[in-house]
Amino acid sequence: MSKIIFKQFFSFLLLLVFQAFILNKVCLWGMITPLVYMVFIFSLPFDTPKWLVVLLGFFCGFFVDIFCGVIGYHALATLVMAFCRAGTIYLIPIRGEREEYQLPILYDMKFGWYVRYAFCLIFIHHGVYYFADVLSFQNLYKLIFVVLANTVCSLIGVLLVQVLFYRASKRY
Repeated sequence: MSKIIFKQFFSFLLLLVFQAFILNKVCLWGMITPLVYMVFIFSLPFDTPKWLVVLLGFFCGFFVDIFCGVIGYHALATLVMAFCRAGTIYLIPIRGEREEYQLPILYDMKFGWYVRYAFCLIFIHHGVYYFADVLSFQNLYKLIFVVLANTVCSLIGVLLVQVLFYRASKRY
């Protein structure tokens, strides 16, 4: 158990540093910035208590806010995304039985399931984040476009992180 906790903590630190010092410097077409630090919340075990996921989501966003110089946007968006995670897991059907050792990562789940799971959570995160940024429905079409464009870009980044740094869970 302590090995899993250490591995999750180490992945959080790596994702935080990668997001704060590399990805936040990327700005495509003046409006698209990939956010991949959420992989930490995505990859928590299925049986993680909801209160712990929400608490970790808040702190994950809070630390990104500290490193990025933003006041509370990431904390709010990641908190809401972490709250919606359990419902998203159960809304997206899993074919067959889920084994107890499996994690919600790309290698343990089917590709289609993981893409739907990640897309829903990233869309929720970005919707809250960018709406909190503008606090207006005045340019709703532009807001929707920015949320969708950033969601697709972040989804590609999340898939790359999953392929490069995560491995399938072992049964024993």
